[in-house]
Amino acid sequence: MSIIDRLDVQPAVPTLPASVYRDPALFERERHEIFARNWLLFGRSDQLPSPGDFLAATIIGFPVIVVRQPDGSLRGLHNVCRHRAAMLTQATAGSLPGGMIRCPYHSWTYGLDGCLNRAPGFGAAKGELEPAEWSLFPIAAEEWRGLVFIRIATTGESLVDWLGPIVPLAAHYPLEGQRFFMAKDREVAIDWKVYGENYLECYHCPNMHPGLCESLDISRYTIDPHPEHGLFHLYGPKRDGGMTDGLYFYRFPYLMLNLYQWGSSIATLEPLGAGRVRHINWYLFSDIGPERAEENRRSAEWSAQIVTEDLEMTAGVQRNLETGIYQRGILSPRQERAVQAFQDMVRAALPGLES
Repeated sequence: MSIIDRLDVQPAVPTLPASVYRDPALFERERHEIFARNWLLFGRSDQLPSPGDFLAATIIGFPVIVVRQPDGSLRGLHNVCRHRAAMLTQATAGSLPGGMIRCPYHSWTYGLDGCLNRAPGFGAAKGELEPAEWSLFPIAAEEWRGLVFIRIATTGESLVDWLGPIVPLAAHYPLEGQRFFMAKDREVAIDWKVYGENYLECYHCPNMHPGLCESLDISRYTIDPHPEHGLFHLYGPKRDGGMTDGLYFYRFPYLMLNLYQWGSSIATLEPLGAGRVRHINWYLFSDIGPERAEENRRSAEWSAQIVTEDLEMTAGVQRNLETGIYQRGILSPRQERAVQAFQDMVRAALPGLES
């Protein structure tokens, strides 16, 4: 009996209830109990080439800044002055003059590591402003193969441990040698879980993705869950003349890595609220010379079209989840095993979710 036959005799299981995809109070739990505890893709190493260079953004509602240190490491900090909570920078990237972070409100200054340096004109008695007590709030920041990740929680497993099996499996793909070519960001009314579930099944592929089906043998497409690592390994063998063949990963809660010898499509979501995300996709290629520009753009647009097809369908799913008509569905034991694993990860991360 084949694995497909064995799956056929397994019982179908219910989906998560529709309410979990639209509840603002639940989203606040997700921010702190899921997103803040996991590593989140934030930027690229080539955006921070020199000491004092920084990237800043608001991610899952937290304004943060990542700064290249004199020793080449990264330091992650909340973009919040300790004096009266001003934004330390409104810029999204740049270089810090004089090797200092200076608050534009009252000129408190901090070292690149976030340690309080000066509070000019403050007038406190000696010992009242201990630098260790009034330094910037830290976050975790690490790099892996040219990608910058942050974690709001200051304690937890290292980035390499979090990536787990991705590290050895991706070792022979030349990620560091690939260069940024273009990005495509889209803000859409879709819950992050709706998009993740869509990504983790190809039940819909024959109906929705003609371009993908021309490139991959969808009949042999597999998605293997590894719940112990929060990981899904996706594989679709290339057809003769197809556009792509490579290594595909989804790392819970929402990192998508599509790796090829000639380039990469790296995607993530930025949850903006219950039922709303920004879908972020970077396209990198080993050769970004002028003679390759047309071919690279064709590859990127091919990938972006598949994402567009998914976003258009899942936006309709989200609207229906919010009507109050649909309460629960049912998952296919054959086609949606990874969706079930994803939903179980959500349940494990949010105890009492369905009570």
